[in-house]
Amino acid sequence: MSLPHLEARSLYIASRFGWGLCWSTIVTVNLVYMVVVVGLDPLQMVLVGTVLEASVFLFEIPTGIVADLYSRRLSVVIGHVLVGAGFLIIGFTESFAVVLLSQVIWGIGATFISGAFVAWLSGEIGVDSASETIIRGSQLGYVGSFVGILISVVLAQYSLALPIIFGSLGMILLGVAMAVLMPEVGFTPLKSEERETFAAMGRTFTEGVRLVSAKPLLILMLLITLVFGAFSEGIDRLFTPYLITDFDFPALGSLDTVVWWGIIAAISTVIGLTTTTLTRRFVRLNRPLMINWTLAGLVAGIVLATLGLAGVDGFVLGLAFYWLLGGLRSAYGPLTTVWLNQLLPERNKATLLSMYGQADAVGQVFGGPVIGGVARQASIAVALAWSAVVLSPALALYARAARHLNAPASAQESHGSKVD
Repeated sequence: MSLPHLEARSLYIASRFGWGLCWSTIVTVNLVYMVVVVGLDPLQMVLVGTVLEASVFLFEIPTGIVADLYSRRLSVVIGHVLVGAGFLIIGFTESFAVVLLSQVIWGIGATFISGAFVAWLSGEIGVDSASETIIRGSQLGYVGSFVGILISVVLAQYSLALPIIFGSLGMILLGVAMAVLMPEVGFTPLKSEERETFAAMGRTFTEGVRLVSAKPLLILMLLITLVFGAFSEGIDRLFTPYLITDFDFPALGSLDTVVWWGIIAAISTVIGLTTTTLTRRFVRLNRPLMINWTLAGLVAGIVLATLGLAGVDGFVLGLAFYWLLGGLRSAYGPLTTVWLNQLLPERNKATLLSMYGQADAVGQVFGGPVIGGVARQASIAVALAWSAVVLSPALALYARAARHLNAPASAQESHGSKVD
């Protein structure tokens, strides 16, 4: 008796809702837990991210190759379970060393999902339909996030560990549900006698490198991903200690201060949903040049918002710049995924998307400790300003990409996957 499967588009969108719910339940208080309960300083916070991204760097390509050779569906399922398991460990520890171990586990899990999920979706419903579905899934993810934030705030009134444990178990259950419901009819793995060798993996990786190196746009996007990774580690790891140490939280009557983190996350979610909706409505996803310049404009806004965040004194102004920054990043993430999904060939898509995930990890591994060191020696505000400077070269790279798209030989009006 065969198990029932959901239609691929419906499953992807539903899973994005579930992921958003579980993820927000965890991360609304996760960094607060590390600062308040575990007692990490700014440099240690960044080192936590560095260990995470080093794990991503080491496993991104191997897991992407496994997805292309064996099963993208299996890769996605394993990834959800490992991410949940990694976070679950955090909820039961007050040790810096154990927190680092947790990052290794969920970092490996993230690499099983990265590349494989989008490649699976494209294989099941086609690249054109996948572009629209990715944006739609991002929107539903924000709806799930809003629910998760409410759950997190309620549970945090009892213990900061409870939301982390609850969301982690939910993530694991989501992986189990996907194992039962997720179809895979658009992917054909290699025959067993062809795939049970490291040579097959090596050929897949080598072909991926050859494809990227032969296309200027893919090289430029790889460099942009590297730069964005170096930038993002400062914001992701330092905003929480920045708010805790540099600002005074206004009183909320008899409510615990942790409620502020729920408010911050809830408004961030609404803004993220709004910017993603605007992207879906106004950006024509079959126009490569429009996608490129939209991404460039978002990067410019992110640089300015980060500088604003680094330079303000008041709590309200600080949150305003943070929300602006988050909204721009919310639009930037899924649009970048759409753009890469259109550029990359189908057969090696999971491997190639994993290469870009690896480039992001390299940026964070090398950029994170530098930014953390600046925060420890100078201040978190100076470190945030430095992060903005680090991202600035991406603007020149997008301008160069536009020149390639405008060149007579490029098919700027054709389907994105045909763009050279």
